[in-house]
Amino acid sequence: MNLYTELIALDIGTSCVKLVSIEDGPGKQGYIVKNLEMKELPAGLIGGDFTNPFISDMPVFKDILAGMVKKVKNSRQGYVIGLPDRWVKLHLNNMQLTENERKSSEFLAWRLQKSLPIPEGMPVKIDFQILSGIADQPDTFQVLAAAVNSDIIDILSRITTDLEIEVMAFDTSSLGIFNLFEEVYPEKIAEQIVVNLHVGHETTVIKAYSNGNLLYERVIEVAGEEFAKIISEIDTINLENAMRAKETEKFFPVNRADIELLVRKRQRIDRIFGNWLRELNVTFRFFQEKFNVSRLPNIFMTGGSTMFAGLDNFLSEYFETNCFLFNPLNEIPLAKKIDSKLLAKGPAFAACVGLLAK
Repeated sequence: MNLYTELIALDIGTSCVKLVSIEDGPGKQGYIVKNLEMKELPAGLIGGDFTNPFISDMPVFKDILAGMVKKVKNSRQGYVIGLPDRWVKLHLNNMQLTENERKSSEFLAWRLQKSLPIPEGMPVKIDFQILSGIADQPDTFQVLAAAVNSDIIDILSRITTDLEIEVMAFDTSSLGIFNLFEEVYPEKIAEQIVVNLHVGHETTVIKAYSNGNLLYERVIEVAGEEFAKIISEIDTINLENAMRAKETEKFFPVNRADIELLVRKRQRIDRIFGNWLRELNVTFRFFQEKFNVSRLPNIFMTGGSTMFAGLDNFLSEYFETNCFLFNPLNEIPLAKKIDSKLLAKGPAFAACVGLLAK
């Protein structure tokens, strides 16, 4: 696995901020995790979407970042910062491009900005990657474009400048997860389609990849927070307690003894997860029809809200395919072991570690 050791990854989510830094092990054998931290954010501090991203209290957010950054144990070249998926619009485009046009990044950014469905007058920053040529279409290429509101980048740039954080790049958090997966399981992605199901606090992001390139993406605005809100309503408790409760309650069978218990809780489980499962089902059926896929490909799961015990086996049966939890911290060749409780949270750190993938 090839990871940047000279950079620090800082992943901004809507419920927490994560920070990861690593260095080479002795003799460049394996890696040593120098920093691995997750800081919960006050409710409503980070939110919004592509058109209206926001940080509701800048001083509070700045203090949280300052507290995390000062714990970094050694100097690095700079930071790569992951943005919430809801803040970034990804678009796959087929574009006719001459050789000179392909070499002109400014021209391509201008052309993409004109062609993307961006609200009129909205200031945006555009990044892109030319993925591959289109078969039987001369000079036509598939281009992956990412757009983000310029205002939020300007705000983050001012905060990081004040904190003397040198930002090397802003990125969309979940794209790097596939780079990690590709390093660990090259045999699973060779000439195959593979799907990443990333379930965070506010959103569930489904990304399908084919031959290493992004094929399809959908963001579902149902995830961990919504599960907790429903528990809060059912049990008449506040949202904070409901968030804690969902981490310990059993919802999916791990062994045969669990089945009888969970059958009695069927209505409760359906109320909590039913809408999410229906959205997933609609998404995957549409994907199968659009790309003429008879059976769903392997689905690897990441994000803090995929860590319900038994969820992987349940979804494997529900969607009749292989669903499994991807913990990159288990896959990194570690020259020095880390705390077992932090290690178990690897799926929640997947997007942050993915920012360091080369």
